[in-house]
Amino acid sequence: MILKSDLKILIDSQKIPSDQIGSYIKRELVDQIQNDKSELIIITGLKRTGKKSVLYQLKNQYSAAAFYVNFRHPGFYGFDQNDFFKLDEIIAAAESKILLLDGITSMEGWQDYIRQKLDEDFRVIFTTSNAGILNNEKGRSLTGRYISKVITPLSYDEFCSFHSLERDESSVMDYMAKGGFFIPETNRDEFLGQLFDDIVVREIGLTNGIRDLRAFKRLSLHLLRHVGEMITANQLKNVLGIKTTTTAVDYLNYLETGFLMYYVPKFSYSLRKQLVNPRKIYVADTGFVSAATFNISEKTEQLLENLVFLYLQSKYTEIFYFSEDGYCDFIGFGKDQAKVAVQVCATLEQDKLEQEVNGLLEAMEFFGFNEGTLVTLNQTDTFIRDDKTIHVLPFHQFATQK
Repeated sequence: MILKSDLKILIDSQKIPSDQIGSYIKRELVDQIQNDKSELIIITGLKRTGKKSVLYQLKNQYSAAAFYVNFRHPGFYGFDQNDFFKLDEIIAAAESKILLLDGITSMEGWQDYIRQKLDEDFRVIFTTSNAGILNNEKGRSLTGRYISKVITPLSYDEFCSFHSLERDESSVMDYMAKGGFFIPETNRDEFLGQLFDDIVVREIGLTNGIRDLRAFKRLSLHLLRHVGEMITANQLKNVLGIKTTTTAVDYLNYLETGFLMYYVPKFSYSLRKQLVNPRKIYVADTGFVSAATFNISEKTEQLLENLVFLYLQSKYTEIFYFSEDGYCDFIGFGKDQAKVAVQVCATLEQDKLEQEVNGLLEAMEFFGFNEGTLVTLNQTDTFIRDDKTIHVLPFHQFATQK
């Protein structure tokens, strides 16, 4: 229970000066949300990726039309379900029709309150780190009324803007090593290691009721050290001593729905073949790999591939690898159609040139592409075979093309 006067003071104290918000890095997600007219948008993703700053920027854009509340503030510890009507009165006085709610899912009765506001023709945008928050019985009452927007660590382009860096090979290596989380530069690896542990154990493990947290963390670290490699649940069961393949599958699914790990399947028109073939593993932020690895220079190839995956994931709805006679790292799909074929090779040398080019050409032929891209660290080139053109681009150009 909380007094209405105290609640108003608390909410007023959360206002951020517009010039301060203007100093924040503009996240790509802000424009996406503004252009989306859905009545309910859920911003979800890993912790420390800037969900709150997105709400601040939206508030700044919408101005008086939006009403912002941070339910994570300690002043809300006494807030209960019966206090929502007091919040309604404060919102009504502000005459705002867009609600920006940070941390409301920690409040009892939040689902009923959001449904009520939607029925009153409000537009609601709220944040959560718990991807499964709408899977319980009350949460499912919002099914069909919302869309989810996943916020990720800073993209390469955002990273360069945030740190005022040139888009070049040096900034790519910096981004590869540091990642895109908003954490202090001092003792960065220690912070990243602790963040990874918090996400695995608390955000994902405990949320999903995992009993053997040691085995779950062991699997998570194994995946982290093998980014860009093929995995199967059965192989992980044998290597890590997990009791059953079903348990290994569950663990992998929890890491993916928790936005920490991603798995790229082999392309096939058969869904069954997609499921039984090995998948390639990628992590949400390469900074985690840097923090867990003594010498990341030995992993440059895999980490560059991981960066390319993260970029493609932001642009396409589905990603596959292609493997027939040759091999191609990524096929990007949008609206059930293959859109791009991308090969990754950190340093393109003569002895592996044919292998890389032929694998990409085979994928281009299969999907009917006349153009393909080969991403490197610092090389630029063009190869033409018959009617097909391969553009060789350094990552800093590839990841900033409009």
